Amino acid sequence: MLGMMALMSSICYAANRTADSLLINRMWDYYEYPERIADGERNVYIMCHIGTKRRNALLWVIPTMYSIARGDRDYIGEAYTKLRYHGTNNYHFHRQVFCSTVPHQRNVMPFIFELITPNLYGVQLYPDGILSPFHRSNRYFYKYRVTSIGSHATIQFRPRSSNTRLIKGEATVDIASGRILSLDFQGEFDMISFNINTLMDQRNPFSPVPDQCITDATFKFLGNNITSHITSYFNCPIALPDSINDVEDLSLMEKLRPMPLGEEERRIVEDYQTHNSEEEETDTVQNSTSRLTDAAWDFVGDNLMSGKEATVENISLNVSPLLNPLYMGYSSSSGISYKLDFGLRYAWNQHRYLTLNPKFGYSFKKKLFYFDIPLRMTYNPKRNGYVEYTWSNSDPTSNAALYETFQKVMGDTVPMPEFKNEHLRLINHIAAFDWLEFTTGFVYHRRWSVNPDKMNEAGLPNRYHSFAPTLSVHLRPWQKGPTLTANYEHSIPNVFHSNLNYERWEFDAVYKHRNKSVRILNLRAGAGFYTHRSMDYFVDYDNFHDNNLATGWEDDWSGQFQLVDSRWYNESNYYLRSHVSYDSPLLMLSWVPLIGRIVETERVYLSALSIEHTRPYFEVGYGFQNRFFSTGIFASFLNTEFQSFGCKFTIELFRRW
Repeated sequence: MLGMMALMSSICYAANRTADSLLINRMWDYYEYPERIADGERNVYIMCHIGTKRRNALLWVIPTMYSIARGDRDYIGEAYTKLRYHGTNNYHFHRQVFCSTVPHQRNVMPFIFELITPNLYGVQLYPDGILSPFHRSNRYFYKYRVTSIGSHATIQFRPRSSNTRLIKGEATVDIASGRILSLDFQGEFDMISFNINTLMDQRNPFSPVPDQCITDATFKFLGNNITSHITSYFNCPIALPDSINDVEDLSLMEKLRPMPLGEEERRIVEDYQTHNSEEEETDTVQNSTSRLTDAAWDFVGDNLMSGKEATVENISLNVSPLLNPLYMGYSSSSGISYKLDFGLRYAWNQHRYLTLNPKFGYSFKKKLFYFDIPLRMTYNPKRNGYVEYTWSNSDPTSNAALYETFQKVMGDTVPMPEFKNEHLRLINHIAAFDWLEFTTGFVYHRRWSVNPDKMNEAGLPNRYHSFAPTLSVHLRPWQKGPTLTANYEHSIPNVFHSNLNYERWEFDAVYKHRNKSVRILNLRAGAGFYTHRSMDYFVDYDNFHDNNLATGWEDDWSGQFQLVDSRWYNESNYYLRSHVSYDSPLLMLSWVPLIGRIVETERVYLSALSIEHTRPYFEVGYGFQNRFFSTGIFASFLNTEFQSFGCKFTIELFRRW
């Protein structure tokens, strides 16, 4: 109700309502034509002063912060970069020269540098962040007030509801064109409160990057108080050749600075140089001890609390932190789970490379270890051509038909042991056209009893294998329409001990409709069925199964069932499924005072399922995401009768860090 009231209310103007309305619409009109923007290049100087006002031991567990968790209180970092931009919000920074007093020149809170390039032409000022008051589609979230001074006017804007996805501030606007000349605003973004003062490029009226930007940001978390002051100049006159790449050189930086350092910044640099000189003159034993201590702390910070990235020639490695709250989650079916992933890439050249991206997880409730290990050889990036071998597992499974056969022999009182389940897949994927893709290959399933002696006693096999060629066709006939997928598998008996014979079809349609103001309507519908089975033992669908290694809000939450009993995935000769979800910032809970302030995105769910021997099944749910966590609550119904209630929870803390 509060949200609807906000949408129906009008914009707040000053006394001269008509003139103010025209000016604000002129400002919106100016930024509705990003096609006016040509590609460009800038020489950018960035200076960052980081101050640790208060810190405690918890600073060690925050990604990218361990390097300033001890030692000096103030740090300086400088960078001279080449910025290339393609349209709006597509920036590439190529760091050429840098110098830093941070130990080992590590990056601290690297994402805050996104704040220096607000995208005034977009719905969001920053990717996955602030809703821009300068985009017409966000007008219902802000109130505006205009003050005119000569040929310029000041437009003050403030949010209708206190929320971390909205900002307040003022912009100086050219009355004749509606172009923003300067901008000053405050807000919060992923644990950071900030104040940004930006002077836009006066020489290029459609430049997406500013001329100057001063950013003050503060991070406060459980007793820690870290500040940063970033000064950026985007039109530096000195252009360096591209061959200069990531060079640490203080003497060169002194020649490139568009203005000298302030007195406090010079003192920090001088203290750092003096400290380094004193360390070089100390006793050899003390140096060895100091180096050993530093190496130990670096190992902890590099591997335990922060992700690890390394590149050597044509090999690159990326490892998620060993202790990372992002990979912890909870669901009613799996309980508490923890996940870990890696990334390894070997490139022969830019058109041919090998990647290994394994994911691992553990469910404490089920006491099960999950893995998904894909090894991919990309041979045609332009057409997304690759060959991939995947080894993965899923929940232990049983089967009703097999259970009935087992009971006839062993009796009702003897429980049938479950079967472990592994998948091996070798496929080739290629895009014949932009709208048509093919996946061909082979799929091999291995299922073996956790208690083979009991199966042998019942006269039943304790292992079931299947080998099948597979073909998938992915079709996108409309640029903004749904993606259609058809999958076909037909097993071949007696290949690699295969004793299951089947033929299976699956069809799937996925559509994501993006509305104004980052609202997203997610639609999915699918069906699968077996046209031939040699025995009623085990089924295994590609599109209808548990996702045991999902990691967050965007990872299949809106296209999966949350409360379906795991045995249902392995029981039916067919399934019909559909999912509808709607994502929106400031939907319902966001307008509630106090708690609504930190609700960034909300989602409502509706899912339906029909399988063999089961009445129509429905799930409804509501979820929201903020900087700390994402959560959803779900209720399930068989036909119209309530069945169960559950929830899902994942940690989002420091996801952008």
